[in-house]
Amino acid sequence: MLVPLTYVGRQSSRSDGQARRKAILEATLRLIVREGIRGVRHRAVASEADVPLASTTYYFNDIKDLISDALTFFAEKTLWMNKALEEQSYTLLNSMAEVSQNLTRSELQTLVVEQLSEFICDHIEAQLTQPDDRILEHAFHEEALRNPELAKAIILLEETLLQSIKSFFSAFGSKTATEDAHQILAIIRLLEYQFLLRGKVNKTELNNIVRTTVSHIIKAIKNPS
Repeated sequence: MLVPLTYVGRQSSRSDGQARRKAILEATLRLIVREGIRGVRHRAVASEADVPLASTTYYFNDIKDLISDALTFFAEKTLWMNKALEEQSYTLLNSMAEVSQNLTRSELQTLVVEQLSEFICDHIEAQLTQPDDRILEHAFHEEALRNPELAKAIILLEETLLQSIKSFFSAFGSKTATEDAHQILAIIRLLEYQFLLRGKVNKTELNNIVRTTVSHIIKAIKNPS
């Protein structure tokens, strides 16, 4: 599912202008990783991007526009992972449909718990191989509490992720797919944050927490499809 985020800063139709604008956005992301949102200033970005100060103010007169476009740029670079995750989830559903007729309800639920848990754990571990991206996510979420326009973009991204997860549980027969989606996204975000802080992943802890959470959700579905 694509997210219709839009850039708010000044655009350029020339290739050299587009390249400079991209350099500014990439520099902004590097600054946020190192110094947080408060480190994003026109002069600091210009220095990091190795472009004239006038270039940053030309494309982004308002620093909030620069922060907003940096989020959009970041989202465009990372949304392919969410799309891949969505596609893998439906591959899982299709494989379950192929074997479901030969399994009891309990056997099917056990199989789904095992495969979905493994799927989520793999996703979390993959996310943690990109710590800078996780730092950026948290920085943008925190800044959104003070920046209404950024908040709108964050909400849109969150709703898109939730909808993808909700669709999976709806297709599996859940009558509480919205609530299920919130639980899954919440546990993913919490575990990513905890292991990011610790600097390493405890695979046993990760597997146990995810498996227990998924088990509660799947076993509450009375008629899995």
